[in-house]
Amino acid sequence: MIYKINDYSKVEHLFNGWPYPYVTEIMDKKLTIFATSKEDIKSAVIFIDSDGFFAGEPSKELILKKQKGWVSLFPQNKKWEKLMRECYPEAFHYTRYAIYQDANFDKVKLQEMIDALPSGYELKKIDSKVYDLCAKVEDEDLEELIDWFDNKKRFLEYALGYAVIKDGKVVGGASTAYRFQKGIEIEVDVEKSERRKGLASAASARLILDCLDRGWKPTWDAANPKSVGLAQKLGYKFDHKYTCFNISPIFHKVIKNPDKSKWESYCGKYETNFKDFKLKEVWMKDGDLYGKASNEVRNNMIFKFYPISNNAFGRRDGRAIVTFEDGYIDIEGVKCKKIK
Repeated sequence: MIYKINDYSKVEHLFNGWPYPYVTEIMDKKLTIFATSKEDIKSAVIFIDSDGFFAGEPSKELILKKQKGWVSLFPQNKKWEKLMRECYPEAFHYTRYAIYQDANFDKVKLQEMIDALPSGYELKKIDSKVYDLCAKVEDEDLEELIDWFDNKKRFLEYALGYAVIKDGKVVGGASTAYRFQKGIEIEVDVEKSERRKGLASAASARLILDCLDRGWKPTWDAANPKSVGLAQKLGYKFDHKYTCFNISPIFHKVIKNPDKSKWESYCGKYETNFKDFKLKEVWMKDGDLYGKASNEVRNNMIFKFYPISNNAFGRRDGRAIVTFEDGYIDIEGVKCKKIK
């Protein structure tokens, strides 16, 4: 049985030693907690929007709990990770890098990083005017400087950040991903063409110094080795790797014993005009249906189709639903002709 828990204090002890230690203190997001019991709780998950943080004794029941839309599962340890792999063996997974949060910052070195900002670049606090500049960026990475918050009002109320500006445009910065009672998690982004110039170091150093002046703890959780390297340069220490899982709603809709009698007729090449997903070819292998497609990120990717009805399919790391009809396919309402 799964229970919704409204008293955060009942589960907070489970998150001691968790690679993301302040999950129960986030101020700007609504937390939803589920556990396998109401009292003396030994297993729990906290959802922050679509991110689920699992702690305590590994529970298959909690891992398999259905959620609306996409969710990301963050395991507290290797036991949780192992069970998540067993529950979702074909789910997309990736590595994150936990950073030891009790950093010993050298304020002199941090100031040197700020002073090393190249000529032609300006470091500004993200106030109302700079927020508007951030809102104009077209780079997907840079958008995250402010996108962790629902709107401008909430950002200015909860967040703290610094943007690097060149020729009146935001080209990088360090800002707030999550706001805690006495701290933040840092988000760092730099436009690809502006990297390796010390912009990330300068913005991060400025943000860290501001946090320290306020008595806030600036926490860091790295998405890749480069982020780990930057964290270490700033004074943090690497702790350990951990694995996260992206779970598509497809996994909760898959038909276990589908009728495959028409699957061969779905095979062939297609002419697709769907702007975000171009399905090129479909074939069968070992009783399963596979496709080759391209999207805005990947070209000629090979993937497995998962049946969610007699003729509708999804894929593990995609959003588009493909429905096969006689002589064509329908992708989110766009009809695409079968060539051969």
